[in-house]
Amino acid sequence: MRNNQRRSDPVVKQADRMRLLKYMGQISAGVVIVAAVLLAGWWMNEKMSVTQWQVEGEPAMKQAISQKLEMMAVKDFISTRPDMLSEQWLSELPDLARVEVSRVLPNSLKIRAHPRVPVALWQNEKSQLYLFDEKGDAYRQLKKGESPDLPLLRIDEKHLLAAGQLLHLLKAQQVMALNELSEIRVGSQYWQIYFSKGVTWTLPFGEEAAAIKYLTRLLEQPRWSGRSWRVDARSSDRWFIRPARHGGVI
Repeated sequence: MRNNQRRSDPVVKQADRMRLLKYMGQISAGVVIVAAVLLAGWWMNEKMSVTQWQVEGEPAMKQAISQKLEMMAVKDFISTRPDMLSEQWLSELPDLARVEVSRVLPNSLKIRAHPRVPVALWQNEKSQLYLFDEKGDAYRQLKKGESPDLPLLRIDEKHLLAAGQLLHLLKAQQVMALNELSEIRVGSQYWQIYFSKGVTWTLPFGEEAAAIKYLTRLLEQPRWSGRSWRVDARSSDRWFIRPARHGGVI
């Protein structure tokens, strides 16, 4: 009787066994490499934990950032990435305009903090006072006990950006110093600007730059210089200039 069952070739079986062993070896080597990389990463992450830092800037900013770092429960390499810290502090510290963070290996941070510079106070419809910066942002409500000597903006929120642009124009002119600016109010189609010594400028919306430029040249002339005036420039063809009443707006 003939047996049709094929016999396994020992050479083929040996080759299959070697391929399997090689494949298992490659998997094992891969696992070992991945484990080694993860272990090394974990070790470096812990080894480079931040333990000291140097903050440059105004005292209030230095204190605020140092407190933020001290309160961090985890200060490993990943948790103290410069980009992440910068983004976090800018969102949590309204007085911070920008911050530069760099790592000094292995365990230090170097930080340079740039504070916002308020140029005015904004009073909203609820009579709450906010610090207002040169970019036109009302960035923080005034804290109890704070009393900065800044001009007051009595305007609606929708006019804040335009008020920032107006302040830039007023800063650039040479007739009235910005520290003499007392208050800015807004009418239906005009700005009411109050300086010290009763000086007032009433300027039309949309024509502030041209009006301030012309007004500066006018007040530098001998006839007008050295005196205090109330100027109404709302009309494009006729301005009204009268002597100022001393006292101004308080």
